[in-house]
Order: sequence, then structure tokens, then C-alpha cells
Amino acid sequence: MFSLLSKTGEASGIQDWDTSCSFLQDLNIDQILDHITEGWDPECRKMFEVFPASAEDEEYRRAIYQDVRNEEVYSALTEFYYKILARNTYSEKKEKAYELVQKRVWYLREIFTYVSSITALNDALLRSSLGSAGLKALSDFLSDTISKEDFRTLNDDVTGLWKELSEFRVILTYEKDQFTLKCGTTEAQFENFLSDLFPGQKNDYGVPFSDEEYFSNLEDSIVKLFMKKNKSFFKRLEEFCKKYPTCFNEDIARIEKEMIYYLAFARFQKMMHTHGYDMCPPKASSGVLSASGLYDLALALTNMETGKKVVPNELYLSDDESFFVLTGPNQGGKTTYGRSLGQLVYLAKMGFDVPAASAEVPYFTNLWTHFSVEESLESGRGKLMDELERLKPIMHESQERAFVVINELFTTAANYDAIEMGKRVLQYLIDKKCKGIYVTHLGELTGACSGIISLRAMVDDENKQTFIIERNEPAELKGINSQVLKYRLTYEQIKERFS
Repeated sequence: MFSLLSKTGEASGIQDWDTSCSFLQDLNIDQILDHITEGWDPECRKMFEVFPASAEDEEYRRAIYQDVRNEEVYSALTEFYYKILARNTYSEKKEKAYELVQKRVWYLREIFTYVSSITALNDALLRSSLGSAGLKALSDFLSDTISKEDFRTLNDDVTGLWKELSEFRVILTYEKDQFTLKCGTTEAQFENFLSDLFPGQKNDYGVPFSDEEYFSNLEDSIVKLFMKKNKSFFKRLEEFCKKYPTCFNEDIARIEKEMIYYLAFARFQKMMHTHGYDMCPPKASSGVLSASGLYDLALALTNMETGKKVVPNELYLSDDESFFVLTGPNQGGKTTYGRSLGQLVYLAKMGFDVPAASAEVPYFTNLWTHFSVEESLESGRGKLMDELERLKPIMHESQERAFVVINELFTTAANYDAIEMGKRVLQYLIDKKCKGIYVTHLGELTGACSGIISLRAMVDDENKQTFIIERNEPAELKGINSQVLKYRLTYEQIKERFS
């Protein structure tokens, strides 16, 4: 079975996410998906909520997406998609139509649109310089489908009938309370004819086989007269419908749904570009995780409404480095930075371009997040127990080489306990060859174990947040020491007072 989402074409090419993992909400990816999938088939959202099952499938999708970004390919796939939408509309109208002849004409239009859309897409792909195995396979599949005798026969039959129907022209005359119908052409429009003849009867006038589910009396009379004058055509139309009671390829229908995955993101990326936010294809890496000009995509979408810009940041984690521990002042951009890393990994895994000027991303088996949440009154366990419960999936034995984003863990525990538990979590994940970021106010975690890199949210000379994240050791904010001395709160002073 051929697929645009999986190299193998099998269901095993899709990896289900553990429902206990909430990174869609933690990383604000759900907000990003709202923008990406808006206006498309509601079912397409599901394709953004499962990971490819292997590194090979990720690369397979990435190569397809780079082809889709080619304007010629994008236009061809988009045109095919909208033709299929039109075909679906014709099918619905066929089912709703009351008159048999109306059903048959809608069916003819449906089949013609279906066949011509396949032929047009095949021609467009043959003209394009394709680099991906996926779209090359699609081109081969379409060429093979079109070359088969049953498709060629169907194409000849439906094209001939549709051409004949499209060329029919009649002149309708109303005189002395009688309608006269004859073949021919005229510059007048049927809608204007009805409007002039019966002013105020309708706001909108249509033509036979239009959007209405039934004929008006006048239209019914016109069609019957028309059928009498063209008995041969309507006889062949009847035979056509009997000969082809169904002719739709299930693989074509599935491919049409799968290509929405790429078209939706390509349209979204175009929109981001028009607002000054560029994205880039990530390079595959054996172990280095890096990016320049990295930004939070969800924040960029929010800021577009206000005209504000996001502050881009840099990222570098070498092969032998495992975890960032990010400290710094509140509201200094720590959580935003953590989210941007998670979004980078998510989009790279899905095969898309990422929100950065350049990026290098290795293969991660999974993406896990743990963000601090309000205490659950329903569970009755308390916040710490809730955090430990949500930590379980991340600490599962099978989770190796995953990317993990932790934000303010163990905030309700005493500092000593939070530091000890945090160290154990980091050591466990590093032992499992995971990479990630731990956002915390506990600077002691930067020395928890080997492989940890200390990051700090920077402030300027006036102690204002810059939202720039740099490799730096934890540090107290300027002015803090003077306040501690002023109020005699140093360790020695407190010890002296208690003694």
C-alpha cells in the first residue's frame, strides 16, 4: 500500500502518542495546529497528532515537504485537492437530487472531475523536478493508474459525454403565453431571462442542474423538451451510469487526504513568511542539536496581532552534552525558550521546516514534557503527588533517546528535597541517553551530573529582562546582595541571631 506519510506504506509507519503525555498543550503546539489546520478537512488534525515511527519515515516526509514547497508542485497538489472537494460536492448533490436525469448529470460531472483531476496531477508531476521518493512514487502510481485499460476507457467515455453536454446551447423564447425551445446560441442569459419575465418572484435564478435539489416547473419542462430533442445523448448517459456504478480508487482517496498534511503546513509557512517569520529545513545530525535565530512559533502567532516581535535565540548542544539547566529571573523568557526547543523537535520529527534561521536536529525517539500545573482538587493527592504521577511516563524503562522539556518541577517541595529529586531525574534521563532542558530556579541543578550545560536568562545593566538566553552560570540578580546585607539575612547573620 502506497502512502505519503510512511515509507513502508503500512500502519506501522505511524507511532501513537501516549495519552498521558501532554506536550501539545505544554508547548502550545495545540495553538499552532489551530492555525495550521484552519479551513482544511477537520480530519487532517489527526495526522499532526501522531509521530512517524522511525528516523527513515521522518526523512521520507521531510523530502516530500521540500518538494511540496516548490511552487509548481504546491499549485498542482492544491488544484487536485480543490477538484476533489468539488467532486465530493457533486456527489452530495447527486444524492440529494430528486429527478433521475439530474442525478445522472451530477454523476457525470463527478466522474469527469475525478478523472480529469488525476490526469492533470499526473501531467504536472511529470513536468516537475521531484527529489523525494514519496512524490516520485506518487507520480509512478498515477502514471500506472492512467495507463490501465479500464481507466483509459472510462476517461474516453466520460470526456466524450461531458464535452457533448458542455457544448449544448438552446434558445428559449416566451411569446403569447408559450415557451419555445430550439437548438442554437444567444448572447442572453437564462437567469436574466427569468428575472425579466418574472420580476420579484425570486432573488436568485439558476439554471438546470444548478445548486437546487429539484427542478422548478419551468426547468422541468425545459429539460423534458431538451431530452426529446437529444434522445441519443441521454440514452448514452443512462448506459454510462449503468456501466460505471462506481469507479473510485480507494488509494487515490487516501492520498488526497494525506497530501493535506503537507499543503496545510506549506500554506501556514507562507503566511508566516509574509509576516516576517522565516523557517528552515533542519539538517539531520548524528547527535548535535543546534539552531540559530530560534523563536517560539506560538508566541510569534500571538505577537502578530499586536505587531510585537519575538526575540530569537541560539542553541547548541553537542553530541556528548545531554541537558540544559536554565535559570534566571521570572518573566525572563525561560519557559518561552524551553517551549521553542520542544517545538523545534516536534516539527523536525514531523518532517516540516522549523522556526529558525538554521537548525541541526538528531533523531529523537519521542518528545516528553512536564510543566508545572495547578494542584488538582479532584485527585486529592496534592501538587507534589500529581507531579510525580505525571512524571511516570517520562521515567518509563523503555524511554531512551527521547527529548524532554521540564519546566519548574517540584516547586512545592523544600529546596533541599527539590534539588535531590531534580538531580535524580536528570541522572536517570541522562543514563537513558535522553537530551532536553530543565527550566528551574534551582541553580544547584547545574552541577547535578556530567553532561549538563548551564544556561541563564540574561538581564541588562538596569536589571531588566532581555529575553536572551546564553550559556552562563547561575547568578543572583543585581541588587539582591545589598538587600540581604541591609536586612541582615546572610547565613552568618541569621545563624548569629538564632544563637
